[in-house]
Amino acid sequence: MIPRSHLVATAAYDVVVIRQGVPFQKKYGALAHKLPGLILQNGLAQATGFLIAKGTQEHLAVLDDLRAILHATRATAAVDQADLHKEIIAADLSQTMLLTRRSLEAAGWMKRYVQGVLGVDATGDSRSEPTTEGQAARENQP
Repeated sequence: MIPRSHLVATAAYDVVVIRQGVPFQKKYGALAHKLPGLILQNGLAQATGFLIAKGTQEHLAVLDDLRAILHATRATAAVDQADLHKEIIAADLSQTMLLTRRSLEAAGWMKRYVQGVLGVDATGDSRSEPTTEGQAARENQP
C-alpha cells in the first residue's frame, strides 16, 4: 500500500513539472509559494475564490493544479476549478477542515517542487545558481 503522502508528492510533481517553460512560469511559481499562506490566512474558500476572481492564466493554473492533486489523491471529485470551489463552499465543517488540511499538504508540495524543479523563489525570480547546500551535496557524492 502506498502512503497518501507519497501520492500527494507524486501528483504535485506531475502538475508542477508540466509548467516548465510556460510563459507565466515565474508568476505561477510566486503564486504557488504564496498559496499555503493564502489558505491559512484567508481560509480555503476565500483562497480559491480569489484565484478564480483574478482569472489570469497563472492564477487559474495554480487552482487547477491544486484541484488535480486533490483529485488524484481522491480528496475531491471536482473536474474543474468551479466544481472545486462549489464543493468547498458547500462543505460542512468536518469536510471543510479535511479539504483545508489536504489542500495545505498539496500546496506545500507544490511550493517545494516550484523551488526545486522550476527554480523559482517566492518573489518569482529564477534561481540562477544552485544553492550552496545542494552544490556541496553533489560534490560529496561518490
